[in-house]
Amino acid sequence: MKNARPQDSEPSAPDKRDYTPGTLPKCRNTVTAAVLAGLLESNYPTGLEAVFKASTTRLAAVIYYLEHKYGWCIDRRDIATGTRDGRIAEIVVYWLPQATIAKAFEAGARPWIDGVKVARAERRKHADKSKTAAEKMNAAIKYFKSHDPRQPDLWGGAS
Repeated sequence: MKNARPQDSEPSAPDKRDYTPGTLPKCRNTVTAAVLAGLLESNYPTGLEAVFKASTTRLAAVIYYLEHKYGWCIDRRDIATGTRDGRIAEIVVYWLPQATIAKAFEAGARPWIDGVKVARAERRKHADKSKTAAEKMNAAIKYFKSHDPRQPDLWGGAS
């Protein structure tokens, strides 16, 4: 089915589950590191929270990356939430099992998490510069998209 709803993943043998933590990303100033640090601090991110806390609209892609590149076993569940326009929307919430978090902290996750917070704060200091650079890039794209090279000018030549 093309539009089948995602199913909650319930392990068939929860007592046999592997709670070994994955590896920690080396680069600490990334969205991936910020999301993992939040998960390790027992946060339960959703897509909308990720927009404001990690500055990303691609939380599912980050979760996929953490699972497949770094080996983290991240749980998820669809939940219903009311919207401001009166609808009920289904969203996904993610979390790490407490046993995985405990093992990660035993392996030294706290200094890494603190390093992520420092690196992300340092990166946020450059937000104004990146916003200005993005505006310039978008202005250039807008200019070139409005001038189609296949469109002849008033005198019949290519513009």
